[in-house]
Amino acid sequence: MGTRPFRWLPHQGRRHAIPDSMAANDDGQTLCGVAVTMPHDPPPRSPDGCWPTCRDCDQAWRQHEGIPLFPWPREAVDNATTTAARQGARGSGP
Repeated sequence: MGTRPFRWLPHQGRRHAIPDSMAANDDGQTLCGVAVTMPHDPPPRSPDGCWPTCRDCDQAWRQHEGIPLFPWPREAVDNATTTAARQGARGSGP
């Protein structure tokens, strides 16, 4: 067991934060509220190395640890709108 109250577990295609006290075959819940049974064997690795992080677990973990929230990227539509607004604010003249 580690020194922090939570650790990360790949589950349903995402990395979820779970209580560090969970042992093999224990039933519990992720920080985002998903029911999980701790596997006896290590979960499979993502084909790309690391599973994407569950945003809800990440936010709850950061709040518990006193770490600033991660600035997740906005939706593509928001990015396009923001980029267009910035370009318009600069003007198009020489």
